[in-house]
Amino acid sequence: MFRKNQVQLLVKSQKYRREVKQSPEWPWLTMLSAVDGRTKKMDEEMFRELEGIAMTEQDILEALEEWQNLSVDPENRYAYEMRLKWLLDQLSNIRGSREEGRQEGLKEGLEQGREEGKNETIRKMVEKGMSITDVAHILDMTEEEVRERLGD
Repeated sequence: MFRKNQVQLLVKSQKYRREVKQSPEWPWLTMLSAVDGRTKKMDEEMFRELEGIAMTEQDILEALEEWQNLSVDPENRYAYEMRLKWLLDQLSNIRGSREEGRQEGLKEGLEQGREEGKNETIRKMVEKGMSITDVAHILDMTEEEVRERLGD
């Protein structure tokens, strides 16, 4: 039973790979995947496959040529790396600003919630018949602050 499941999985994966290879995105995905960013090594099989595709697709041929030009010329490579660093820095700044804004919004929301809760408590205490003096004393506020929160 286990062997049968393995065979079925293998057949499905091969069918999926054939279908994906027929998609118009396949050459571009292959190009993006051909180099391992961590090891900086190229997958030779993927590169050979790209060369084969480039024989029939002009866009892929031009992209491969440009890719090789960028890779060979140290000045182009440096400019590319500096641009990439700048883009990554911008992304980091955006993420940092977004997190900072989220934290600030959360803090403001909590503060607003506390104030609204305090106002509701004051209103309920007065509705139950407590004097403004007693409410102010219990909540450690001045009578004027209690009146302001009540809208008096």
